[in-house]
Amino acid sequence: MNFDLLHLNVERNKHTDAVFSLLKERKPQLVCLAEVMYKDVLLFSSTFGYEFAFAPLIFLKNNNENDQEGSAILSKYKILEINKHRYDDGESEEVPVLSTGELIMKDGERPKERFLYHYTLLSVLVELSEESKITVSTTHFPVTDHTTPGHVDHELKSLKNIDDVEHSEVYLNRLIEILRSITTPIIFTSDLNNPRGEFFYDSIAHELVDRVPSYLKSSIDPNIHRVKNLELLVDTIMTSPDVNLNSFEVIEGVSDHKGYLASLNI
Repeated sequence: MNFDLLHLNVERNKHTDAVFSLLKERKPQLVCLAEVMYKDVLLFSSTFGYEFAFAPLIFLKNNNENDQEGSAILSKYKILEINKHRYDDGESEEVPVLSTGELIMKDGERPKERFLYHYTLLSVLVELSEESKITVSTTHFPVTDHTTPGHVDHELKSLKNIDDVEHSEVYLNRLIEILRSITTPIIFTSDLNNPRGEFFYDSIAHELVDRVPSYLKSSIDPNIHRVKNLELLVDTIMTSPDVNLNSFEVIEGVSDHKGYLASLNI
């Protein structure tokens, strides 16, 4: 059975009209969104007839925007089960409240508060047919700076930040254990915030089959992202071996990250 899946980091509400138009034009049966506002999930769901699941990362509080930001899965197929597997430190059930200004780098340093966000593997079990079920999962992993030639934007600025690397490794190990516990055919999508060819991305690629074509060198949109021409492939679609890839399309001009549209089948 063939179906289309779209993965896209939508950069909050900055490109809602473009994302809306993309969904209207391409009509994917399954959609995984990162950095999406809950009110936009409601809009996409009600307009295009999707069932959905949502997992908040933070609550964004500004003068003109007060809403949860997180990950979402939208499905034209019946959702049989929703799971929200948190792999952060789980220190609080309260979603952290932040302003936009608290999300950005200051003096070359990433915000330490990012390890208080609710990092969650959101997964849904969907019924493709009476005989066929699949788990669709998505997450937004924390940025982890470390020195890597050619990736200046992700260089470790100070040895004191080695604690961030170790913290992220704990999160990674928890995430992998959750993925290993899923027994159905699985699709995993993510803005991993760490590029292919490095430890975090490749560790998960050892567990699943990386479906992003080898020729693609960056998932950052060269014209929309605030830093131009970044060569960082941080977005992914991976699957268990029993999920087959028919075709893979890269979509630009919709958000600060490129979108992936994959045609798949079991």
